Order: sequence, then C-alpha cells, then structure tokens
Amino acid sequence: MDVKTLLILTIAAAVAVPLSAQQQRSIPISSIHYDVQFDSVSAQSRTIGVSLSFNTKGSGEVLLSLSAWTPGAYEISDYARFISEFSATSGTDSLDWDKADPDTWRVMVNRAGPVKVAFEYRADSLDNAMSWTRPDFAFFNGTNLFLYPEGQSKEFDATVTVQTEPAWRVATGMTSATGVNTFKSSNYHDLVDMPFFVGRFDADSTT
Repeated sequence: MDVKTLLILTIAAAVAVPLSAQQQRSIPISSIHYDVQFDSVSAQSRTIGVSLSFNTKGSGEVLLSLSAWTPGAYEISDYARFISEFSATSGTDSLDWDKADPDTWRVMVNRAGPVKVAFEYRADSLDNAMSWTRPDFAFFNGTNLFLYPEGQSKEFDATVTVQTEPAWRVATGMTSATGVNTFKSSNYHDLVDMPFFVGRFDADSTT
C-alpha cells in the first residue's frame, strides 16, 4: 500500500468514527456519593440497585462513564450491558439523558444543584472481575457499578453506602466513613479497586 492510499484510508476512518465521550468533557461535579442496595428482595431478581448523587455549579451536560474492564482482569468486559432502568432527576424534576457512546450516559442538567442518577445492575456472572448474587449474598467490583465523570480528574473524593438487611455483613478494603455501612475514597482508582462482599458470610482474620 502506497503512502497516498494509506493517507486516504486514515482520513476516511477519522471522518466515519463519531466523536467519542473520551474526547468530550463533563461539566464539573462534586459531593459524589454512591448508594448500593442489595437485600432479600433484589436478590430474587439477581439485581443490585445503584444510585449516584452529586452537585453541579451550573447547567450543561454531565457525562457519566462506566469502566469496560477491571484491574487484574485485562480484557474488555462491557459492564454497561448489565445496566437497565436508568433515570436522572434533579429534586422532583426528571432530566433528559441519552447515550454518548456504549458506556457513557449524557445527562442534561438545566440548573445548579443536586442531581441523582439511578439504575439496576444485573449481577449474575460468577467471575472475579464481574458481579454475582445469590439469595443471601452479593459480590461486586466498583468498576462494575460506579459511574465516573468523563474528562474530570480521577482525583475526586467519594463515599459509598451499602443498603442491605440488618443481619447481613458488608466487607470491603475501602476506608470506613461516618454512617452505617459507609465507606470513602479520595480517588477513582481506590474507589473501584476494592471489591465488596454483602450478605451472609463468615469473617476471620490472621496475622
């Protein structure tokens, strides 16, 4: 293939591919908090309920992406395919949203203030890079569930609260924070690289 033909093919490919979310930037968000719900009711449908709450300083497009892979499992897993029932609200108002690409949701925010997005995540894959449930137990990775703002620094504070049955345990490597079953991280990498165990299980330790 000569240089001229290669140049033509390269230009054609660039024109054919739409601008991806990786080249776009979300308006800044802050006060990031994730709520994860898994109990005896959601276990029956093998789903985990997830919501993300945050604040914005003005109107614009919030781009929220989900990782496609998990540290330690270097393959594309396409976690976004397990998401359903996506919604976005600001107070009592519903917000418009669409998909910027297969794993990025674009939420149209019309004013400054709190925003909440929520969805159901199907957890039926028995794999250490995926999420899995049974009637009294759930395992999940942060990469599977925790959306992040596209184009924003990964150095952001976040908290995670797990809502579950009173008698069930929650175990994770994340640092405990104020509140029942609440944890915190200071950056996205720590947020998603510490799996969660929720439900009935024994706990032991050794030195």
